[in-house]
Amino acid sequence: MTLDVIVAARRRTRRRLTAAVLIGVGVLAACVYPAGLYVNTQRDDAVSSSPTASVPAPLTSPAPASGWVLPADVGWVRVAGVDLPVSAATGPAETVGGLARGFARAPAGAVVAALHLLVRTTPQVGPAVFDPTLEAQVVGAHAAQMRRAVTADYTEAAARTGVAYGQPLGDLSATVAGVRVDAYTDGQASLSVLTSAVDATGVTRFAATPVSLVWVGGDWRLVAPPDGRWDAQVRIVAPSLAGGYPPLRAG
Repeated sequence: MTLDVIVAARRRTRRRLTAAVLIGVGVLAACVYPAGLYVNTQRDDAVSSSPTASVPAPLTSPAPASGWVLPADVGWVRVAGVDLPVSAATGPAETVGGLARGFARAPAGAVVAALHLLVRTTPQVGPAVFDPTLEAQVVGAHAAQMRRAVTADYTEAAARTGVAYGQPLGDLSATVAGVRVDAYTDGQASLSVLTSAVDATGVTRFAATPVSLVWVGGDWRLVAPPDGRWDAQVRIVAPSLAGGYPPLRAG
């Protein structure tokens, strides 16, 4: 249930894939703790900022046109081995102590928020980052379960690998290959995050994870996946279909 979606996908495909990472997430999902987007289009700023705030029905509005790319001024910051986009136009406006806040209320801002929150809620970043991110920036009925799951995965992995508790676990082996905006309103966004990783045979595998965001308290929040884990959300994507997910980098 970490950024390496490939590990989770392997469980669902009877070990067809060999994961390259210790703990696998879906979005960045394999940069991802990807999710599935369920949000509220009414009274966005009136919704409680509590991580346990309820999340309304799925989006039904049409998505923006395909071929979306990040703004020209985009830069990159490396977190847990994953390159995450940063831009004055999209945010994050604040990155302190490993956290990221202040994303634009626009499709591009939702994409950037999803990637940052997915990566920063993986065990790899360590509790100094995932604890406050999960507490303040993850919402929905399964938010508490997600906090417990991430903490449990981190504790188990740290003990197994000899990492001192509190330290990051290391880099994720997956790469964000593309992001598709499936639906968007000013109150919620529904995305599909495509990640790639190389298996033990040297073959690049692709996986997609549905991610949901909701606008709460003046910023995008990640909606926790069912049962707090991304495993069941991840889907293997054939290389021939990877082109359906616009790449983050132009060119």
